Amino acid sequence: MNHGVHFMAAIAFVWNERRQNKNTSRTKVIPTAGEEQLLLVELVRSISVMRTETVIQTVKEVLKQPPAIAKDKKHLSLEVCMLQFFYAYTQRIPVTSLVDSWAALLLLLKDSIQVGLPAPGQFLILGVLNEFIMKNPSLENKKDQRDLQDVTHKIVDAIGAIAGSSLEQTTWLRRNLEVKPSPKIMVDGNNLESDVEDMLSPAMETSNITPSVYSVHALTLLSEVLAHLLDMVFYSDEKERVIPLLVNIMHYVVPYLRNHSAHNASSYRACVQLLSSLSGYQYTRRAWKKEAFDLFMDSSFFQMDASCVNQACILAVAQSSSLNLFANREAELEQRAMLLKRLAFAIFSSEIDQYQKYLPDIQGQ
Repeated sequence: MNHGVHFMAAIAFVWNERRQNKNTSRTKVIPTAGEEQLLLVELVRSISVMRTETVIQTVKEVLKQPPAIAKDKKHLSLEVCMLQFFYAYTQRIPVTSLVDSWAALLLLLKDSIQVGLPAPGQFLILGVLNEFIMKNPSLENKKDQRDLQDVTHKIVDAIGAIAGSSLEQTTWLRRNLEVKPSPKIMVDGNNLESDVEDMLSPAMETSNITPSVYSVHALTLLSEVLAHLLDMVFYSDEKERVIPLLVNIMHYVVPYLRNHSAHNASSYRACVQLLSSLSGYQYTRRAWKKEAFDLFMDSSFFQMDASCVNQACILAVAQSSSLNLFANREAELEQRAMLLKRLAFAIFSSEIDQYQKYLPDIQGQ
């Protein structure tokens, strides 16, 4: 108990030493703990004086002031390893232990926003938050619930900023963002856990990697958890508070959806998944409806690099060669062709008979 910080730091160090073989296929942004790593979780759980609240407080101290530990250059940061352990720990403790330690957990979440964690650490903080909400979607105390909403807002904003780190401003106008033409490092998104580890050279520390390396990972994580997370945290009479947060996220998402180049394929796919997950909740429509419709009506909607078609999305399937008949006609006919093409794609993408009642209007037009 007198050396709790050093003990937990040692756990984090050994956690990294017990990583799974890199040849294992891993497609999650947040790593799945291996059997040897889970032994460390059980070790800490078996120490009776290390109650959940004590573990949380000690992890917070490690994040604020990580003890100096001799390590090789390719070792992941101690803070990230500590959070990987803590994420696995929260998954394996009883719900009551987690709920009873809410005050300590809230302090850890708040501090984590301020200590400047590397991007993988911030992903894990969102994972811990999501784990808590999945286990305990509502808090009895109204102040506690408001604190949960506030910290959720800040954490999601931080992940959103990482998601937008592969964008650049083309003018001084805030809204005018575009995907950087040639990212420093390509990330295919298919082996997310080990992408960053594999890119590390012996002379490069994790903390020195540019944030843009992690933008695909941030978008992928948001597509997996954001929609359901916000729906759980904000009650039915508080959904209006979600809209400003989603507007900020869409500010980063739309530029990726406008870019149909091959190097943007992974980001494009993650953004499509994110928009799709948000669209499942009616109250979110105000945040994305206009932007989604503008993208749908954009002249480049059906255009995509040949190398990008198979891996990015299904949209190009709807392209019809028969519509080339309109190519050399007047502008009005070209406009009709564009609208007809989109109408065909909307019907193609819909549920069976979803537009059946509109059939007379469609035929008439």
